[in-house]
Order: sequence, then structure tokens, then C-alpha cells
Amino acid sequence: MSTSPKSAPRIRRVTRVVRDIDPWSVFKIGLIFHFVIYLIVLVALVLLWSVASATGTIDNIQQFMKSFGWESFQFKGGQLFVNVMILGLLGVVLGTALWVLAATIFNLITDLVGGIRVTVLEEEVVVGSVESHGKR
Repeated sequence: MSTSPKSAPRIRRVTRVVRDIDPWSVFKIGLIFHFVIYLIVLVALVLLWSVASATGTIDNIQQFMKSFGWESFQFKGGQLFVNVMILGLLGVVLGTALWVLAATIFNLITDLVGGIRVTVLEEEVVVGSVESHGKR
């Protein structure tokens, strides 16, 4: 049985220049990213509220605040959730807008300086023949 030695893939160094980021693609990715984070935070807050309510932590905090003289202090879970939802949606819009603004500023700056040079290593993919895999 003779086996041929596998040849190592050739690696070459290549320089790429990033000069433009499409604001529309940044908008789509940013909107989806921020919306998913928004949903994760909402679900986590609902779970934390449920645990805090079931363990009596909410009642303890309300009693603690009443001990300072705030006799009418009370958490309203539904109203808090609605406010967090609205604030979160505002955060999604603002976060996405900041990403698009950052991409636009990046494009303007790279027009002046020529872009960002990135050096990457490219490997040549060698496809082996049937003979080199041996018999089964």
C-alpha cells in the first residue's frame, strides 16, 4: 500500500481595503439585532418580575418604601411593563439610527483617507482524489 503524502495547503497573504459600508444593509441588520435584544430583555424582565412577585420581594420593597413615609407607594406591574415596552422601542429606533449614522460617517471618512487596510491569510483549498482516501 503506497500512500501519497498530503500536500499542505498554500497560504498567501492578501491585503483588502474596506472603503464603503452600505447604510441600507446596516439599517436592516441593526433593526433586527436591536429588536431581538429588545424581545430578550422584555422576556427576561417578565421572568424576573414573576420571580420577585412570587418570592415576596416586591411586597418587601413596597413596605421598605412605606417605612420612609411614602404611604401610597406601590408598584403597578402593568404600567411598568407598558413604560418599559415604549422605552425599549425608542431604544430600538435610536440604536438603529446610531448604527446608520456611524456607517455614513465611516463612508465619509474613508472617502478622505482611502479606507481601512486589512491583511488576511488565504488558504488554497486542495480537493483530494478518491485514490488518496483509501479503500473502505
